Amino acid sequence: MSDFLSNFDKDNYDKLPKDKKEAPASNEKPNQEQPKKEALPIEQKSERKSPRDNNEHIEIDPDYQWKKRKKLIIYIALGILALLLIAFLYYSIRYVDMEDFVGEPVADARAWADENDMEIELTQEHSMEYDANQIIEQDIAPGKKVKKGSSINLTSSIGADPEEHIELPEFSEMTRSEVEAWKEENRAENLQIVTEFSDEVQEGEFTRFVMRDEEISEEEYLRQDNASVYFSKGEEVFEEDIEVPNFVNKGKEEVEQWADTNEIEIIYKEEASNDIEAGLVSKQNIDPETMIAKKSEMEVTISLGKAVEVPNFASFSMEEAASYEGLSVTVRQRFHNQVKYGNLIAQSIEPETELTDQDNKSITVTYSEGKPYLRDYRGQLEGDLPRLFYEDYQSKGANISYIVKYVDAPEVKGTVVGMSNFNSFVSMDYTVEIRVSNNKDADPGSFDTPEGNEAPEEIEEELSPETEGSEEEQIEK
Repeated sequence: MSDFLSNFDKDNYDKLPKDKKEAPASNEKPNQEQPKKEALPIEQKSERKSPRDNNEHIEIDPDYQWKKRKKLIIYIALGILALLLIAFLYYSIRYVDMEDFVGEPVADARAWADENDMEIELTQEHSMEYDANQIIEQDIAPGKKVKKGSSINLTSSIGADPEEHIELPEFSEMTRSEVEAWKEENRAENLQIVTEFSDEVQEGEFTRFVMRDEEISEEEYLRQDNASVYFSKGEEVFEEDIEVPNFVNKGKEEVEQWADTNEIEIIYKEEASNDIEAGLVSKQNIDPETMIAKKSEMEVTISLGKAVEVPNFASFSMEEAASYEGLSVTVRQRFHNQVKYGNLIAQSIEPETELTDQDNKSITVTYSEGKPYLRDYRGQLEGDLPRLFYEDYQSKGANISYIVKYVDAPEVKGTVVGMSNFNSFVSMDYTVEIRVSNNKDADPGSFDTPEGNEAPEEIEEELSPETEGSEEEQIEK
């Protein structure tokens, strides 16, 4: 028993097999020989007591060492996990994964940089691939750890070069989708694609190309220039949903306001009306309460007030014409070879013409004095002849003129002493010889009777200033 207990120290206990540890104490000898122990001194023997002697029962936990080792492993693992957690938290606080900003807006990159306390060094350049304010490239690859508080370099697009020359295609031979594709491919942002209604071009077809700046030719087109390509939407068709009001006796302003609101084209006419006040609508070509469509045409007649109808003055005498009510009539008289005396030659306004208060109601009527009648001017002074011939003939349309021949006569110098013709009807174009005294002795009796309508060729002629012009020209005068 003592040998068994001697083997039950700490060092030998660990070396014991499990079955040995669990086996109860017995008198059986162990398989292995136990080394003999030295005898204790007599004094010590007497003091040492056996467990059995004290009736004590000792239990040994066979899992003690295993539990102790397990607990140690758990403590070590927890420590390692704590260290890893601390390292992870530190790393996550100080570092962040770089995101992929290529193709993204600059605003997104700036928001990410502000969130992670980082600075952005931004470089801008033209690009045909990326839109303006999109990231073209970054100096740190996506997914790479970046220390917070550091700087990153980004390159952003400012769009295509606006001053680059672009050769324009033949838009008239392209469809709208083809023009849109060309615009996208060439980044021609200032090229507008517009549709418009057309009564002549079928829907979807090209109508026109317009440069905003007329001084720039198509050959000089730059990306920054404004231009528009127009395509047809076909003929515009509107629903007849606009009711026509009754505009009779309404003002023009009311018509225009209604037309502007409903996009109706108004065609105005003017005519006299005895029933409607001047300036108000007297007629409309579309009946009230009729439904019409936008862009329709409508004719409106504006009253000019009461009208005076010009009569045919051929049925009036000169006295009746001069006193005609409603008109300011000027009566004139003219010689005429074919129209008898007192008959109408002409009137300045055609008969049956209606004149309103907005018209000039002055009218000139011309009556005939018949054929010219050459008066006797003997005894008149030479100086009065121009006035007399003008008043008596030329102002009335007859081209009656004279020539002067000076003759020896006892009358006062300058006195008319004879005429080649007088007191007779003559033609509208006639020249008479006037003989004027030079105050010398002569026989004036030889000039008392007419000698014919033509003056002798040998006499000296002096024409009056008013003798030129045809009958028609004299009438106009």
